[in-house]
Amino acid sequence: MAMIQKKEFYNIKCDCCGQMIDEQFWDEPEAVECMLDECNWKATEDGKHYCDDCWEYDDDDNIITKDGHKYTEDGEEIKA
Repeated sequence: MAMIQKKEFYNIKCDCCGQMIDEQFWDEPEAVECMLDECNWKATEDGKHYCDDCWEYDDDDNIITKDGHKYTEDGEEIKA
């Protein structure tokens, strides 16, 4: 008789479009977080993640996301 075991895996999903950062899942959250810079994704102080298609810099070098948020380069949200 087979035994069912529960195991957690990690990935990061874009908070704007829902795209996953990678096709595979990782055993440790730190492993997938290391991919953020490599894949040109942005992580914010409020825990959001944005893929490279869902953010850009404005004229003041702030991060503008396609879902209407504005962040500093350090990931702190700028409230209007």
